[in-house]
Amino acid sequence: MSRLITSGGSYSSRVLHQVPRPTFGPWTQRRSRARVRGVAPAALALLDGGAGRWRVGEPLDGRGGTSVVAVHDAAGRGALLKIAGTRQERAQLARQVEVLAALHADDRLGPWARLVPRTLATGEVQGLAVVVESRLPGADPRRSDRGVDGQVVPLALRALAELHARTAVVAPVDAGAVERWVRAPAARVRAVVRGRHRVALDSLEAELASTLAGRAVARAWAHGDYNRTNVLFDDGAVSGVVDWSEAEPDGLVGADALTLLMWEHVLTGTELGAVVLRWIAGPGAVADVVAEMQRDHGGEVLEVRTMLLLGWLRHVGANLTDSTRYAANPVWMHRNVRAVLRGLG
Repeated sequence: MSRLITSGGSYSSRVLHQVPRPTFGPWTQRRSRARVRGVAPAALALLDGGAGRWRVGEPLDGRGGTSVVAVHDAAGRGALLKIAGTRQERAQLARQVEVLAALHADDRLGPWARLVPRTLATGEVQGLAVVVESRLPGADPRRSDRGVDGQVVPLALRALAELHARTAVVAPVDAGAVERWVRAPAARVRAVVRGRHRVALDSLEAELASTLAGRAVARAWAHGDYNRTNVLFDDGAVSGVVDWSEAEPDGLVGADALTLLMWEHVLTGTELGAVVLRWIAGPGAVADVVAEMQRDHGGEVLEVRTMLLLGWLRHVGANLTDSTRYAANPVWMHRNVRAVLRGLG
């Protein structure tokens, strides 16, 4: 964090703007809602061809800094309007559009594709990228019937298993996969760590690259951020899976299951770094769940340590890509990046 004390001992307004803004919270929510109020009417008019069919509804949680608001047409059918401004937000939104198109073009998904939203329109308004996306039925467990709460994990795992059953193949881990899963996210983390933490990261990168290279593993469509906030439920069943910007068509089977299980702890207040370090020491039943998912498709079973560290690296790398605020937040960096690297070192 920037130093705020001047040589005279008083606060300097000249450097106050350098204080990192929070990664989430009331400030970012107010900023998002102000952007929606200023842009949504013009965005909907452009995307609607001026027909006036769409009306703005309630604001929703967005990924990173992307603003999301519910919209409704004259018949009451719902959709989502997404608005992105920064380079990171735009890249994330463009990636979402690309992945949704690829998912719906993949005939292997069959009826599973009903769980994936569709892009309805895209455009540019007042220097911002805007997208209208179909809104799937149901809600995530924070807003849906609390009666589903105890079934979130088994139902979400079942939906994931069906996706893998439809799209999984066993293939050796090639240089491209090592680049995507290890080297690219490690490079993002390396840019924000120094000293012994960078040494530990270099060692981790070498370990993961060596462990993975050439291994014949099950690979399938992977979501990349599969947790209960991205799985929708309606009438006691999974009705949708949203936020696909980190997905890949040949991801590592078992990675999404591990993310889901980790986030059951993170979403109750435990830091990701603490979960990773604890599970490396003793994963318990988590290792069995992830290993079984890999084994079901005939691939080699990777050690849970490898899976955990790949999941951690993907998550922190994605956060650092999505927003500069993560790297500027000393608490997040200490608890979720440096603590893990120190533990490994």
